[in-house]
Amino acid sequence: MVLSPAQNRLLNIAALIFAAFGLAWIVYLQAIRGTTVGPDFVQAIKSGEITADSVTSIEVVVPPPGYSAFTASEYERLTRLATITDQTANNDILTALQVATPGQYSQNHPSLQSHVYLKVNCQEDFFWLNVEEYQDAKSAVLQVEANNRNALNPNGATLYYLRNYSEVLSLLQQKEK
Repeated sequence: MVLSPAQNRLLNIAALIFAAFGLAWIVYLQAIRGTTVGPDFVQAIKSGEITADSVTSIEVVVPPPGYSAFTASEYERLTRLATITDQTANNDILTALQVATPGQYSQNHPSLQSHVYLKVNCQEDFFWLNVEEYQDAKSAVLQVEANNRNALNPNGATLYYLRNYSEVLSLLQQKEK
């Protein structure tokens, strides 16, 4: 069947509209859905908006290797290693994160030593943190990607790092057992 020029134009316009909607949907899924406005978790604790008293618990969550959750149901299906409710431990974790440096720490071919998500539950809201420990021949660093309040999309997180993080790691590992 041969299409007339008018039919061919309509088919091309329909294909362009379909492609535009598809591209808009991909942008929505990757950059918009699950993001919220406001400060990320580290900014909120640095400003005093979040204090240890406002944190009700910190869930230590294990992501499968190579996997990132994007929806509430995907996050909820992940394995919980522990829930930290001790206010002293929560305060120690928040105190350590207050001095986190924005950006990425440069290392030479670092290897991933450990990887957990932290769900910080506050009185009314929650924050997700992606926490990875990297080590190379000269240094070790804890990389923290901090999401905004109630945000699920890891693509909207702000990157921080800690050079002196042994206390945070020992608190998380102590609670894992």
